[in-house]
Amino acid sequence: MQIDMHYYGVHALGLLAGLNQEAAEVIATASQYVDDSVGNDTLDHQSGAKLIPEATAHHAVDVRNLDRDHQRYIWIPFHFLPGNEGEDLTERLVCRKDSELAKKMVSHHLGYAERPFALELMGVTAHVYADTFAHFGFSGVSSRRNKVVNDEIKLLDVTPATQKYWDQKSSRFFRKYGKSGGWWRNIKRSMFSAGAEMMSGALGHGAVLTFPDQPYLHWKYAYEDKFEDRSPQPVERENQKFFLEGCRALCAMFQCLAQNNQRFQASSNGGDFDQVEDKIRDILAIEDGKKTRAKAWCELVKEDAAFGKLDIKPYQPAEGWTKDRNDFPALENPSDAAEFSVFRFYQASSLHRHYVLRELLPEYGMIVI
Repeated sequence: MQIDMHYYGVHALGLLAGLNQEAAEVIATASQYVDDSVGNDTLDHQSGAKLIPEATAHHAVDVRNLDRDHQRYIWIPFHFLPGNEGEDLTERLVCRKDSELAKKMVSHHLGYAERPFALELMGVTAHVYADTFAHFGFSGVSSRRNKVVNDEIKLLDVTPATQKYWDQKSSRFFRKYGKSGGWWRNIKRSMFSAGAEMMSGALGHGAVLTFPDQPYLHWKYAYEDKFEDRSPQPVERENQKFFLEGCRALCAMFQCLAQNNQRFQASSNGGDFDQVEDKIRDILAIEDGKKTRAKAWCELVKEDAAFGKLDIKPYQPAEGWTKDRNDFPALENPSDAAEFSVFRFYQASSLHRHYVLRELLPEYGMIVI
């Protein structure tokens, strides 16, 4: 998913669930910041204190994506939560929609609702949980299971303008990175010498571009490698249907948070998801880009009483969380950083990473680090 869902959609769903505006904003910011916290350079204070950010993502062509350890520390816990279906490890690492592990993660993290970083943790949780409704069928490690037959990626039921847009985008993409062996393999060829080690698989859903992240797309594709556990037939996906399921699940999660913690509650009890489902579906159907969908979320929140008729502030991390992080060396008292949302985001991210990789996955027999 992208910013229209991770920030604006999450913000709206938090308000619908009965969270107050401040709580919804912090959760939504943390949710989107998972995609934006890409650096972990140490910031030094003259007192000797240090602030080391928690990286929760890498940019698409960042060389750290090629490192198998980085894949396991970043992509598995934050973007492709394993679904634990199948026999061998690579199959069990494939992300699954609303899996048992995802629900267990949500339950575990709701248990930290009294901690100072509770809202930031709910934002991280919202991002990871939402991504299971978009990234299912792909895994967060380089794997042959992620490779698709590029010529068999087809869009269904889209407008001519949208078809033209994706035809042009796909053409440029595959012309640059090639089709054989998965696009990730070709990205590596563009960054490393011929003697560099090559991995045989593709990472995440890169082989199908950002198709899983577009809420309006109805499309189909076929995996390149045929495994006994997987049907050889093309996979058909209606993203809108799955995104809507994700919206309902997120709203239910936020309702649990609001009902159990009065300090996060709004003065009203929020709205009923069923009553606004059609309006949410209409937003997800917008083909005119994530900015237009983000605007539609803002308009819905401002106009519909179920969301409180409130304003959603634009997502501006450079003026907020990122600035707070960068200002750390200039603080008179470095301990003041503990009150920053960005510091609490690092606390939440660290806890989440540890829980998923060191507790949740091993509980199900998956040792990935």
